[in-house]
Amino acid sequence: MRPGGDEMRLFFVVTVVLNLGWAAADVSAAGIVSGKYAATGQTKTSLRVASCSVVPDKWDKAANWARIESLVIRAVEETGAAMVVTPEGALEGYVINEVNADRDTGRWEESVKKLIAVAEPLDGPYLVRARALADSLEIFLVLGFLERRGERLFNSVILIDPDGDIIGRYSKTHFAQGYEINPVCYTPGENYPVFQTPFGKVGMLICYDRQLPEPARILALKGAQVLLVPSYGSYDLDGWNTRLLQTRAYENGAYLVFCHPFQSLLIGRNGSLVSMAGPGEYTCYEINTSPDRYEGRFANRRPETYGELLEK
Repeated sequence: MRPGGDEMRLFFVVTVVLNLGWAAADVSAAGIVSGKYAATGQTKTSLRVASCSVVPDKWDKAANWARIESLVIRAVEETGAAMVVTPEGALEGYVINEVNADRDTGRWEESVKKLIAVAEPLDGPYLVRARALADSLEIFLVLGFLERRGERLFNSVILIDPDGDIIGRYSKTHFAQGYEINPVCYTPGENYPVFQTPFGKVGMLICYDRQLPEPARILALKGAQVLLVPSYGSYDLDGWNTRLLQTRAYENGAYLVFCHPFQSLLIGRNGSLVSMAGPGEYTCYEINTSPDRYEGRFANRRPETYGELLEK
């Protein structure tokens, strides 16, 4: 049973303390962790998923974690969500813009050091807290953060299961215009893994990845039934983002969850907008992930004619 109110707050504190010794998950280079969900496969066809539009402060992981925890708890208590998504860079506040602004100034070297310092490894203290939160609430939790992996940094999201284990990681593969020149340690990802859950297969993209058709299509061809898209940059000002995401959902026959600090969108596999929320709020929707709903979507594809896609 999930505790509530002050009891819940105390429960989380105790849980975090007890689990500070957790080691980092053994995540492969492809971002995949094997575990009981991968072995068991899909056992459920109904998923209640929530998108939390957490508005973070720059550089302040303590304040941002408090907001993440509060909104996630609220969403789960009020809706019974089994999966909760947070924005790109929710933990540190997506600070690459601030670093790049210092490139031609005397602050550049110090700014890069600050970027490295705020990054979190998989066994970092705030990821321990995130794992404890997922474990306590018995949910799948998607967290966006700046990841430190050895001497390199990645814009990453992780998927944590209800036991508090990291069962998946994805690192952003495409940087938007103007971001091609990044600190040498800021590294793009190179693959598109999908992750097995009891509700079906899940794929993740980050922000600008959604503006290119290929990443979402690769995930769909790998069997992803739900596309999770944590974001931070652009969002709807005139409706273009909603139309783009509706297209991605429809053309790939997948549900899509867009989570941005100022906009959350849940989109049906037929491209319909089913739920939305604004800054500091959440939205939740129950989706049907029955496997038979996905058969035949790509039956008429002719990949033998698509070779030109790889020539440029």
